[in-house]
Amino acid sequence: MFDIHSHIIYHIDDGSRDLDESLTLIRKDYAEGARAIIATPHYSVQYPTDPVRVRAKLATIEEAAASGPALRLYAGNEVLYFDSMTERLQSGDILTLADSHYTLIEFYPEESYQVILRAIRNIRNAGYRPIIAHAERFRAIQEHGLAEVRDLGAYVQLSTEPLSHKGMSGLLDRETRFIRKALRQQEADFLGTDMHRKDHRPPVLRDAIDWIQKNLDPDYGAAVLQENAEALVRDEELY
Repeated sequence: MFDIHSHIIYHIDDGSRDLDESLTLIRKDYAEGARAIIATPHYSVQYPTDPVRVRAKLATIEEAAASGPALRLYAGNEVLYFDSMTERLQSGDILTLADSHYTLIEFYPEESYQVILRAIRNIRNAGYRPIIAHAERFRAIQEHGLAEVRDLGAYVQLSTEPLSHKGMSGLLDRETRFIRKALRQQEADFLGTDMHRKDHRPPVLRDAIDWIQKNLDPDYGAAVLQENAEALVRDEELY
């Protein structure tokens, strides 16, 4: 699997606390089934991250991990959307995913649907391809669904961890239900662990891989697990 959402770079945001933890997270992700990871430290207008520092620390992690599993690492940002985001993309202050035209965006959990739609239009009009991070978490998207945001040109990343939830007496939490429905309707494009730390959002994806392989069309399953992300790295439009 290709994990496009992670916080494995230490001393950047609320993710990894040191190099050892970064390496632990990478090894765990590999053991769970990942073969490539995009590091996406948070970026917001209040707390911008320095792209030079991000790349330098990722290079240090790559060097330290070179003797371990053969796992590819790429740089990016997870951006809390703000109105001048496109200007900072164009200036290079915000890192796109793997130096492509894809950018990973998030919103406040209670953000209005109209703000989400406007964000997609603004990013598309600026020549970039927005990916909505952990789309299952936003109330407006839960209520309105994914069809319109996809029609406007947004791509969708879902989280892997909720697919490990078994539910009580057959009942599943709201996020898990949303993710399963989106996958069954082929409305998702990418997956990510959103891993942060060993003891807070560790990488969980084995159950997600198993569920996808058992329940989805094989071609679509391969696309959402790996092939779409490989196209992202090549900077190709998916549809």
